[in-house]
Amino acid sequence: MTKKPKEFSGGCLCGHIRFQATGKPTFPHLCSCRMCQTWSGAPTVAWVEFPLKNFSWTGPGGEPAKFKSSEKTQRGFCPNCGGSICAIDEGYDKISLTITTFDEPSVLVPGKQFSYRKSAPKWFIADINRSS
Repeated sequence: MTKKPKEFSGGCLCGHIRFQATGKPTFPHLCSCRMCQTWSGAPTVAWVEFPLKNFSWTGPGGEPAKFKSSEKTQRGFCPNCGGSICAIDEGYDKISLTITTFDEPSVLVPGKQFSYRKSAPKWFIADINRSS
C-alpha cells in the first residue's frame, strides 16, 4: 500500500490567491534580510520550499501578482489584499512560500537556519532570546 503524500494548502488574507503543495517541505527557515523585511512589513519572514512540480495555484485569482525584487527573484503577492505569499527564483525548481500563509502554519516549523539574523531589529532578537 502506497502512502499518499501529505497535502498543504494556504492563501492570502482575502482568499483570492490560494495554493496547494504536496510532498515533503524543505528548507524551513527564517530570514531578516532588508528585502524580506520591507516586502513583508515584518522583522522576519518564515519560509518553506516545495518543488514546483508538486505545487499549484488553486484560488479564483490564479497566480499572484509578481514584483521583480532582484535580478533573479520575483516576489508574489495578492493584487487584492496585498498579502505577501511567495518568492520564485529564476531557474530554480522550487517555490519559497511564507509559512504563515498556510492554513495550518503550526505544522511547518522553521529550522535553526536564520538568514540575516544580524539585520533583525535588536528588540526582536532580544525577545526571541528571552523566549528560548
